[in-house]
Amino acid sequence: MRSTRQELAAVLLAALVAAPAPAAPQGTATPQGPATPRPDWRGTGVVVAILPPPSSLHATRPVIIIRHDPIRGLMDETMDMPFLAASTDLFGDLHPGDRVAFGLKDVPGALLVVGIERLGAPAAGRAR
Repeated sequence: MRSTRQELAAVLLAALVAAPAPAAPQGTATPQGPATPRPDWRGTGVVVAILPPPSSLHATRPVIIIRHDPIRGLMDETMDMPFLAASTDLFGDLHPGDRVAFGLKDVPGALLVVGIERLGAPAAGRAR
C-alpha cells in the first residue's frame, strides 16, 4: 500500500512532466541587475540530481531533484521531489549531495526554484 507521501510525490511528478513551461516569474529589478523574483516559500534539503533540458522530466526546462526538509506552510513531510528551475544559471557549481537552501515561487502548473545556495562545504569527495 502506498503512503500519502508517496502518492503526493507521484501526483507532483506527474504534474511536473505534463506541465507546460511556466511563464517567467515577476520580480523587482535592482540597480545591480535583472529582476529577482521573491520566493513564496523557502526550504532546505540535499540535491539528489540536476537535470538540464531536455530530460526525462521536462523537455524544455531545467529540473532539480531535492530531498527537502518540511517546507513551512507548504509541505509537512520530508521527501525527494523534482522542481523546475528558473534557469540553469542557478545551479552554479552545485552537485548531488550538496546541502542547499532554496526559494520556491508558485507559478501556473509548477513550483519553480527561483534561488538556491549551497549551505556549508561541498558534498563529501569533492574539492571546492
